[in-house]
Amino acid sequence: MITAKRAAALGAMSLALVLTMAACGGEDPTPTPAPTPTPTAMAMEPTATPTPEPAGDAPAPATATPTPMAMEPTATPEPAAPDFDAEAYFRGKTIRMMVGYNPGGGTDAQARFMSRAWPEYIPGAPRIVVTNMTPNVVQRNFVWNQPPDGLTLSVEATAGIFNMVTPAAEFDMREVSMIGVTSGKEGVWVQRGTLPYDCIDSAFDAAGPLLTLGTSAPTPADLSSSTGAAYLADQFNLPFEIRNVAAAGSAEQYVMIERGDINTWYSATLWDQFPITRPGWFSTGFLRPFADTSFPGFDLGHNGEVDYHCPNVEVYMNEQQLEEWVAIQGPFIFAAKNVIGPPGMEPGVVGALRDALADAMEDEDFAASMQRFTGIKNAFTHGDQAQEELTLTTQAFLDNKDFIDEVQQTAYEKFVR
Repeated sequence: MITAKRAAALGAMSLALVLTMAACGGEDPTPTPAPTPTPTAMAMEPTATPTPEPAGDAPAPATATPTPMAMEPTATPEPAAPDFDAEAYFRGKTIRMMVGYNPGGGTDAQARFMSRAWPEYIPGAPRIVVTNMTPNVVQRNFVWNQPPDGLTLSVEATAGIFNMVTPAAEFDMREVSMIGVTSGKEGVWVQRGTLPYDCIDSAFDAAGPLLTLGTSAPTPADLSSSTGAAYLADQFNLPFEIRNVAAAGSAEQYVMIERGDINTWYSATLWDQFPITRPGWFSTGFLRPFADTSFPGFDLGHNGEVDYHCPNVEVYMNEQQLEEWVAIQGPFIFAAKNVIGPPGMEPGVVGALRDALADAMEDEDFAASMQRFTGIKNAFTHGDQAQEELTLTTQAFLDNKDFIDEVQQTAYEKFVR
């Protein structure tokens, strides 16, 4: 149970996130595909870099008292500084695009597609190289500490709001330079076909078998996205266990679920990736839907093999549970794949990159080709608007951190093995 004061704060956060979702637009996130050649991954080689040791513990950023309701996102982008010569600035330069996961996952695939296809939309057509650096918190710290010159960017799998309060984090998501969001709002929980369950309600109060999930969580704060699964398991008395592993990016998740080390996978932009990365997994029943954990109102639909027939988990919740759920899940899924840079980027540089990403995403060939290559639905938000949404959502999360901490501590003690 939560206190009346905290319930009121959660209600404010829920409303703030609903406004954020509304500002993103209610249009179908899937563009109309155009007949363009499908890119091949073989042409893009990763740039090897040593993985630095994680930085020492840093305190969570101090929070100010916000008025989230007054921060309604602005839809009109600000133009790049008129006296900035973007073409001269970027010509002949190389942009390092960081990925905080090993090769083989959706974030890595998007970065590799963009490294090939995005430069032609950036004035001066700079070269882009991809560097994988793990774990993700180390990669985020690395980008945070780079010069704000626009030559070090990262493609991220989530908004990073949960990540910034982990012990090793040095970054503050209210201050990073947001270039743009390319997808978001969807969430899935899938299960191996060997389990006896249909949708999540068939596992309410079940005696077993266990639903097992793999994540890397040395502390309760590191539960990150798995917090949502643990909350559902706690609220609906699911037979559930989180297995603490060394690494749990998409590349590792594929291996764990193939081998049977775990029997469920809880993530965001997976649903349309599976027919590309593992064709036949759903059509043969190797994997099946379990719960739609998308933001309320988002429709997962058909992924080319089967329909996501399980309803959004909001249908099982009372008003208080829904407010708590939005507070937990909203910061994780409101922005999925996104491009960010270090804090303090010069307005001309960040404006040019934001406009270049907008131009690319508005190009039907680019958008459709990227979606085919990655299997990730496009839901684009311009960097100007995305910056405001990120600030609003991060601050709302921090204002409710005591509640999130309680949920994570309970989940850690109850489910992590």
